[in-house]
Amino acid sequence: MARAALIVASPLPFVLAPWARGLSAASPWSEWAWVGAVASALLAAGLALTRWPRLGQALGASAVIGTLGINAAPLLRSPVAALVLLVAAIAAIDGLLDRERVAGARRRRRGGAPHAVGATAAALGVCAAALLCESDSPLIQRVSAGLSALATLLVLGWALRARRRAPRVESSPTSSPWAAVVDHPERLFVGTFAGLCALGTLMLLVPAAAAPGVEISALDAAFTAVSAVCVTGLIVLDTPSALSFAGQAAVLVLIQVGGLGIMTFSTAVLRVIGRRMGLRHEEAVARLLSPQDRGDLFVAVRRILWMTAICELAGAAALFTAFYRHGDGAAQALWRATFTAISAFCNAGFALQSASLVPYQGDPFILHVIGLLIIAGGLSPVAVFALPRLLRPTGRAPAIQSVVIWVTTVALLVGGWTLFAAFEWDHALAGLSTVDRLHNAWFQSVTLRTAGFNSIALEEARPATLVMMLIWMFIGGAPGGAAGGVKVTTVAALALLVAGAMRGGLGGASAAGRDLSTRTLEKAVVVVALAISGAVVASVALLLTQSMSARLAIFEAVSALGTVGLSLGGTAQLDGVGKTIIIACMFIGRVGALSLLMVLSERRAHVRVLRPEEDLDVG
Repeated sequence: MARAALIVASPLPFVLAPWARGLSAASPWSEWAWVGAVASALLAAGLALTRWPRLGQALGASAVIGTLGINAAPLLRSPVAALVLLVAAIAAIDGLLDRERVAGARRRRRGGAPHAVGATAAALGVCAAALLCESDSPLIQRVSAGLSALATLLVLGWALRARRRAPRVESSPTSSPWAAVVDHPERLFVGTFAGLCALGTLMLLVPAAAAPGVEISALDAAFTAVSAVCVTGLIVLDTPSALSFAGQAAVLVLIQVGGLGIMTFSTAVLRVIGRRMGLRHEEAVARLLSPQDRGDLFVAVRRILWMTAICELAGAAALFTAFYRHGDGAAQALWRATFTAISAFCNAGFALQSASLVPYQGDPFILHVIGLLIIAGGLSPVAVFALPRLLRPTGRAPAIQSVVIWVTTVALLVGGWTLFAAFEWDHALAGLSTVDRLHNAWFQSVTLRTAGFNSIALEEARPATLVMMLIWMFIGGAPGGAAGGVKVTTVAALALLVAGAMRGGLGGASAAGRDLSTRTLEKAVVVVALAISGAVVASVALLLTQSMSARLAIFEAVSALGTVGLSLGGTAQLDGVGKTIIIACMFIGRVGALSLLMVLSERRAHVRVLRPEEDLDVG
């Protein structure tokens, strides 16, 4: 795989040199000689790697270092590009210098699949580099990209022929280069979102995605793609004016896939084609949905897709009539309604109005339709389908998770509505009628936990209201839904633990006639501790690197980590470093800090060692 990747990536220096060093056809031959030497080293390393491993390793490492040298100037100017290239270079050198891996590759049968994987990965990298360069780049970049594509086709063709000629051998799971990811559900879960973010960035970099006269930078495309995939809603590009219809459609696809999750769609595809899920796929899907659904994941996924389709279609139909009544043409009203319905159900917060929903603050029908979509999308499907049993208890008692989700959600909705109306009645809501104040206060209570729409100017909110909003954004929605935050079940578990301690007992919590497990309580404490730590680190990082007040930095960090998408204007003040920090926050908020920590762990049996216990004076 490394051999094919090195061969196909050999034109990469010619692609990067005109962008990084400003070279052109009229540049001195000495400038091009260095570039040619690095490209030749990549090609020679690929050819020599399996026959003369040490020579191939030395040439490959030298070529990687030489590529960094070619791009030294732009790396000093762009910390984001420097970080990406340095991580890629370290990974490449580590793979090349791994003697056991290279020696093992020499002993193994020369199969076609590894060559195909390596060639495809390298070709995608070369084509992405050519795409990210300026549009007026010299012809040699286009020629190099074409040569890379041609080399990829040749290597793939050779790989397929070799695959057909070779005897079929069942490979062990550990022999696959993707085993470290596929065998680890948390890594598979995080990796699918990372891959979707990368694909979304490339989609938004296509010239057709930008509105006429608008140029989208790579960092802004990455920010928008991550915000859409992680269903956050923070924007550095004005969706209705900076993106064309194709760009808006790309964002909508990213929202839909990111909201439901790639594993949900892959499970549905397996069902359609009549294939069974592997145990690792099943565990990853259960991790995405809910452990309670593991008994029949196909049924659970089918119910989720049906629920999504029904809610989004019903919401789009209702919103179409409202937008048409507000003066939109039929086509515009249909597109606005579809976009808003999907964005609301997936709790994304993207809107086709530059002022979000402020233009419709006097239309309670629009506010409540969108509010219902947000609530439905933020709830777990397990809780939604358990609602009839909760309202009419018959037979077996509902799961404690459904009870906790509904009770906590209703308490947060009513509590947020009451507090927002009380704090802002004569302030941010002062320009509205009494009825509209109640409607908008309710809508803000619904949206501020995860969705990111706003129907009033949040910059006018009182400090007490902002504190309440920070708490609600930190909590988020229910596990298994499209919402972010630490989840209502986590906060409920801690609240029950505190309530149990206040009643005179320590070390336990109970609800609905059942006790919560110790593992649940421990996980809740860890999740909240990690979330608080992440918010503090992100806020400090923004304060150290950005020229913004503590009020803006803290609100921006919590909004990104909670995948809420509300902003007090801080997003528009971010530079490249600030955007990178918020991108990391949005991604961590979507996949979860605990999942990221588990990505680094190995899946092996945990042996608990019993040690002597001793009390520690706390509190």
